[in-house]
Amino acid sequence: MKNSTLTFLVILILFMAKFASAGEMVLKGIYQGKDLYIINPMLDIGEEYCAYEVTINEKPFDDVINSSAFRITLAYVGLEFGQEYEVIIKHHDDCTPKLVNPEVLKPLSTYELVDYEIGYNNMLKFTTHNESGQLTFYIEEYRWDRWIEVGQIPGEGGPDDREYSQKVYPFNGENQFRIYQVDNLNRKFYSDTLTFEIDKEPVKVTTPSLRKVKKEITFSSETYFAVINEFGEELITGSGTVVDVSPLKKGEYFLNFENEYVVFKKK
Repeated sequence: MKNSTLTFLVILILFMAKFASAGEMVLKGIYQGKDLYIINPMLDIGEEYCAYEVTINEKPFDDVINSSAFRITLAYVGLEFGQEYEVIIKHHDDCTPKLVNPEVLKPLSTYELVDYEIGYNNMLKFTTHNESGQLTFYIEEYRWDRWIEVGQIPGEGGPDDREYSQKVYPFNGENQFRIYQVDNLNRKFYSDTLTFEIDKEPVKVTTPSLRKVKKEITFSSETYFAVINEFGEELITGSGTVVDVSPLKKGEYFLNFENEYVVFKKK
């Protein structure tokens, strides 16, 4: 009886010691249909390996991990495309498992643009599908012979349709917009060019004289604008019906607005 009790205590102490000296590797990511591959070193004693338990979003991963390398099949717990996940790998303190493909933890730009329009109050509305991660959408418009950024919108992520809107200031005639995201490798993924034919009253400069401007320049209605010096540097940018030019030094400048430009002289 005493021998049996002693044997039990020894086994219990060894078991507790085994899990008392343990660490955790936490992996967080966005599911994009790809699995995780783990290098799992063997311990110096016996035929045991470093990692001994894996959970995905707190659910046990019961596949074989007692190997020098194993795969964590994320679909095992029913993850959906674009869903966030947390994998916890419990391991012994005297070793560390290694994730072979860490790039799968970071979101890629996978969105599909399924609909777009310029609606009420000049709101550019667009709908996306299959966003693998919460990446920012950048909105650009082509005017003044180049693409300019007109807005940024945080992406929501996920496989379902997502709707976004951005205030814009279209001019009379053909207007072109495009949308893009930047992934973890700093690659830009552009939408096709969104073209709209707008029929509206052109915006005009209402300041009496552009040869003697002291404080401000006014427009007949809201528009994008940019003040540029003789070296092509943008000194003032914005949108609205008034441009505050009071901080400028005396001299001649270019004023871009709508899809054209004029020259004015700051007094």
